Amino acid sequence: MNHLSAIRTFVNAANMKSFSSAAKALNIEVSTVSRHISELEEYLQVTLFNRSTRGLTLTESGDFFYSYAQQLLLQWEEARNLTTALDKKPSGLLRLSVPSAFGRLHIMPFIDEFLHLYPDICMEISFNDEIQDLIEARLDLSIRIGVLSDSSIHARKLASQTRAAWASPQWIAKNNPPTNPNIRKNVHSKMNIIMFSRLHGTGWYMRKGGSTDEWQRMSINYRLSVSDSAAMLYACCNHGGIAILPNWLSCEEEKKGNIQRIFPDWEFSMFPSETAIWMVYTQRRILPHKVRAFIDFIVEKVGTPPYWEHGSVT
Repeated sequence: MNHLSAIRTFVNAANMKSFSSAAKALNIEVSTVSRHISELEEYLQVTLFNRSTRGLTLTESGDFFYSYAQQLLLQWEEARNLTTALDKKPSGLLRLSVPSAFGRLHIMPFIDEFLHLYPDICMEISFNDEIQDLIEARLDLSIRIGVLSDSSIHARKLASQTRAAWASPQWIAKNNPPTNPNIRKNVHSKMNIIMFSRLHGTGWYMRKGGSTDEWQRMSINYRLSVSDSAAMLYACCNHGGIAILPNWLSCEEEKKGNIQRIFPDWEFSMFPSETAIWMVYTQRRILPHKVRAFIDFIVEKVGTPPYWEHGSVT
């Protein structure tokens, strides 16, 4: 039994003192009204109506239940209207997860403006480089960098991502690296490589920049390994060796002249495929307005192509 439908039918029948009038008002069959009332009476273990040729009258139990049923329907309508209004206007708590370095550089600078635009939204931002289950972590939205493989989520591409090899001008002057990472076998074993610890045992993939060539595996010998992209950048700027960095991370230090690109004809990837920056969210019939508002806001701020590519030095 649908309790709410049965209660709504009961209240209409009590108000109109007629099953047929209640059926017409609710746009249902008279037999459906009769069934709703019978099921409700059986559930409550009482008789709700006295039935006679002159119509319907409430029993003592029916009259008692009627006052509560009216209030229940009013509260239900109020709750429904408030919930609908809440989601029509961006509001509530927005839980967001972002990669640590990317979040600090390209999300946090815009948060104050977003909160000013949407004063009824509160935000809870976690900085996490691991892939999280959105439902288990109770997240509304997550920004992920790489290749998406989970079919249970929806995603919107925020920006493409390219990776290049960088080193400080001082390190380059001292070590005179070649222009081609494949110029001789195991050339990278003779140079300081700052390794990203998530790639242990796999190394990088590389191909000619801007081409559609197959990605080639590039094994790496290294002396320094870190688990944070910002730490790789720091080591690179401070003459620690070669770091393969995403364009969104290298752009500012490149403009300052603190790093220079080496192997300029080559691009790199953590995977044997192109990668991108994604905004991901769980599949649902209606995307909450607070989530949609943030997605649209960040897409506009980042732009196409992303603002970190403007004026970059190649």
